[in-house]
Amino acid sequence: MRLCSGVLKKLNMNRSLEGKVAIISGASRGIGFAIAKSFEAQGADLVLTCTKDLKALDVFAHAKKIRLDLSKKEDIDSLVSEALESFGRIDILVNNAGFFKQTEFTEISEEELDAVIDIDLKGPFLLLQRVFAQMKKQKKGKIVNIASGAGKMGSSKASHYAACKAAMISLTKSLAKSGAPYNINVNAVAPGYIETDMIADLLTEKRPFIESVVPLARVGKPEDVASAVKFLVSDSADYITGQTIPVDGGQCML
Repeated sequence: MRLCSGVLKKLNMNRSLEGKVAIISGASRGIGFAIAKSFEAQGADLVLTCTKDLKALDVFAHAKKIRLDLSKKEDIDSLVSEALESFGRIDILVNNAGFFKQTEFTEISEEELDAVIDIDLKGPFLLLQRVFAQMKKQKKGKIVNIASGAGKMGSSKASHYAACKAAMISLTKSLAKSGAPYNINVNAVAPGYIETDMIADLLTEKRPFIESVVPLARVGKPEDVASAVKFLVSDSADYITGQTIPVDGGQCML
């Protein structure tokens, strides 16, 4: 009986998100995909978004899949409404979708600046507003914003992206203060160089240099970020809020 009890306890621990409803934006590849796989394994009910290729989400058999353009407020409103119609609550939000582009500061066009701000700041801000309001009603929730090491250290080749991610780190702190009376935990994860399509060209061009400036001497995996996010949305992180956890192999030791 003790053995059976121990096995059942372990199985329950491995399904620690059972019954929780989680929205993950940008879940069709890279970091978002790894987070979705991790949450699925933990038993969460998933609402997954991507901009174009919904077929990429077919591997998640029981997830609700929604096409989302973060630059369109009507898409954001529709996403939250559909999630609530399907599940009646939102327990977790992972603000993951993002847009990265390297351009010299003086060469950034107004059009490119608007595109980066829309996807990396304005859209996530509006999504946070909708979900935060619902979590206040529930008096409970976990939010994780995917920021970036660039938001902490700056980036000479992607200053617009870095500025938006720095704003998301600041917004995380502000929402943590606003959410605390309602039992809403708001944290961020700041990935460094992670093996994803978004920076594939950069890694192809500069991998030896990148690995030389990372103390752990390797590029990270999406699963490295997913592990940090999984911890932050778990009960084990109930007393953690307003924090930004770097997942960067030690590159940013601030």
